[in-house]
Amino acid sequence: MSESEIELKLRLDPADLDRFRRESLIHRAKTGRAVSKNLLAVYFDTADLDLKSRKMAFRIRQEGAERIQTVKGSAGGAGLQRRLEFNAPTSGQEPDLALISNEALRAELAALTENTPLVPVFSTDIRRTAWMLDLEGGAVELALDVGKIESEGRSVAVCEAELELKGGTPQALLAFAAELAERYTCHVGEESKAARGYALFLKSGPTSRKSKKVDLIAGDSAWVSLGRIVEEGTSQVLGNDAAILDGTDIEGVHQGRVAIRRIRAALSAFQSILPETMRKPLNKELRRQQVALGPARDWDVFLDETLQPLNARDDAPKALSGFIDRAKAARAFSYQRAHKALRSPRYGRLQLALVRFPYLPEPAEAKGLTTGMVAQRLLDERLQAVLLAAGADPTDLPEPALHALRIDIKKFRYALEFFESLYTPDEVKPWRSASKKLQECLGGLNDAVVHAGLVDAMDAPDRPVRKSVRNFIAAHNQAKVESGLAELAGKWRSFRDLTPFWR
Repeated sequence: MSESEIELKLRLDPADLDRFRRESLIHRAKTGRAVSKNLLAVYFDTADLDLKSRKMAFRIRQEGAERIQTVKGSAGGAGLQRRLEFNAPTSGQEPDLALISNEALRAELAALTENTPLVPVFSTDIRRTAWMLDLEGGAVELALDVGKIESEGRSVAVCEAELELKGGTPQALLAFAAELAERYTCHVGEESKAARGYALFLKSGPTSRKSKKVDLIAGDSAWVSLGRIVEEGTSQVLGNDAAILDGTDIEGVHQGRVAIRRIRAALSAFQSILPETMRKPLNKELRRQQVALGPARDWDVFLDETLQPLNARDDAPKALSGFIDRAKAARAFSYQRAHKALRSPRYGRLQLALVRFPYLPEPAEAKGLTTGMVAQRLLDERLQAVLLAAGADPTDLPEPALHALRIDIKKFRYALEFFESLYTPDEVKPWRSASKKLQECLGGLNDAVVHAGLVDAMDAPDRPVRKSVRNFIAAHNQAKVESGLAELAGKWRSFRDLTPFWR
């Protein structure tokens, strides 16, 4: 039997479990008694993990007296996951492809396993308590899962609530989840149990996630396209949380901030179709989270792109190594603050607000506006903002004005990326290349200013920054500024001389 499931996972604090089980929101909405059972599952794959590479999961799960074989495939989504699921009762403990009702899937798996059988990879041991909820607008199964995932002697704990839509609209499920987030510290879980099991098996830590292209259609509603852009941005936000918390991949913080900036840029770009009551609160929370991640990113760049390379030079002052140790301590402190922000109830509520956004009703301001209409107007507006900020010669601008120009270039580049699917690659490519080079050049100039500020921040009466270190870093920054300004003129001409293709 095949099913298409829509579900949302909320990670919970184990300290809240007893209170969660007694939650009045649940008991007012439930139909019938809670059902509890032990779920013991084994997940299978080939030796080369061919199913994982195809974003599929194959398990056999003991559910009380029943044993169910399940094959799952991802159909996308951000937070609110859409998955295809093929279930069949089985009496065996080994995979049986003959039980798969879908012919195409059965043939695909048969081809994959012709020369390499499916073998156990990891297992889950879960105690599930489930309630059926009758909500306004839909029926939802709420399952509280507590247990562990195991692989080769290693394990990771599971403590989450899973809401699966059984009938009606996703809005009902999401509204109920938002109510829970007002009462509990809960965060959207982007990774399935299968994904966590594979990470455990591979002994791999979380990695960063970059943005992906969003395919838009010129004739589609502008509101629908905004929803798609925000959904992709939300997926990128959620996809970098684990890497930020793990702290071993500095791209996690970078890509997390990029995702937030892209969503904010989209909200700004489409503000003509967004009521202020929708845009401002969401933008405020996004900015707050962006600021929380900012210091961690600044220290990452300062250490990795400036201090470490400088320390490798033959003329580096001896005191620089000690300064680097202090900088690492400052970075660790900034990561602690970032982690605190990510674990806060407020961030959990922001996650759910982002997940809900594409499912909100179309506002009156958006009626009748197509994506193509908005794209042309926005690209014109963003380009004019860049030209105005640059003035007659951007190399003559003071540092604050260069910073403002960099922000305008970034907004233009985001707009270009949002709408690039509406145009041909040959039209978009020169603009993407020129705006990227210009942004990177201005970014280098900004880094020099930020890094000078970080040196000042390290200076304390009881522990001043050594003069030799300060002068060495200052000389590097000055050289970087001079080089950047020398490159800026040419990069600006390359950008300015392009002819707009969208008009």
